Amino acid sequence: LGDVYKRQGGVFIPCPVCRSGKLMRLYQETEATCVSLYCRKCKHESLIDIQAGDGLDRVTLHRPAQAGKQH
Repeated sequence: LGDVYKRQGGVFIPCPVCRSGKLMRLYQETEATCVSLYCRKCKHESLIDIQAGDGLDRVTLHRPAQAGKQH
């Protein structure tokens, strides 16, 4: 998924498309399936899977990012 910003009390996942922002904070025990990440800056949505642990390989892009709605 790329860069993950480490901060006290967990790690932050940036947008997998534009790499900006901190969309979600993960803790070592966090695990989930098909979590939606929406970036307000680039208007893309991505689905990710998260396994418990503390390595960068625990976050997997489940579905490629899709373009958001254009007004």
